[in-house]
Amino acid sequence: MWDRADVSGRWVKAGLKVAVVLFVGILAQTTFGADLRVNDVAPDFMLLLAVCAGYVGGPDEGAVVGFAAGLLSDLFLQNTPFGLSALAACLAGFAAGWARTNFLRLRLWLVPAIAAAGTALGVVLFVVMGYLVGQAQLVAPGKRWLVEVVVIEATYAALFSLPAVGLMYWALGAHSSAPQPMTAGVTVTASELPSRRRGSVRSRRRRRVRAKVG
Repeated sequence: MWDRADVSGRWVKAGLKVAVVLFVGILAQTTFGADLRVNDVAPDFMLLLAVCAGYVGGPDEGAVVGFAAGLLSDLFLQNTPFGLSALAACLAGFAAGWARTNFLRLRLWLVPAIAAAGTALGVVLFVVMGYLVGQAQLVAPGKRWLVEVVVIEATYAALFSLPAVGLMYWALGAHSSAPQPMTAGVTVTASELPSRRRGSVRSRRRRRVRAKVG
């Protein structure tokens, strides 16, 4: 009973930390982030946080944090349906977490590349899904414009990826659903190590006794 309460308390603490990170993200998005424009394209810090949550925590954390981050972004978007950013960020965060779980390891030098790729995916999903629900203005400028936006947003994501992943690691690092490190194809937990060592010591003693008897 105590263990369940302890686990619940840890997840509540992680949720509060994520809320703080998202608040910082939306504050940065709506203040100085809006002034960092290249060809009228500003960085999407909330999408970046969703991707970083997936990379640090795993697909479940990426999806949940991405959905929450997207909802916050939707509150400040007036020209697109409410929930569109949430869906795009949710899928991008899940994709980053899925790649982290199945193919990647948590490495600092990978962060800019993962952030850029995940953000590019999120932007494409936002435009494509928006078009499917009748937001034709998103594709009216043409494919060249979409490629330009993707490149600029991906570049922004790579530049701001390290502080973003640091914040998400602070919030989710101890509550990751990503798999434990594998050793020779078998997951070895700390509780199993002493028993394995005792078993190996006993087998050595038995061999010595047999050798003396023989």
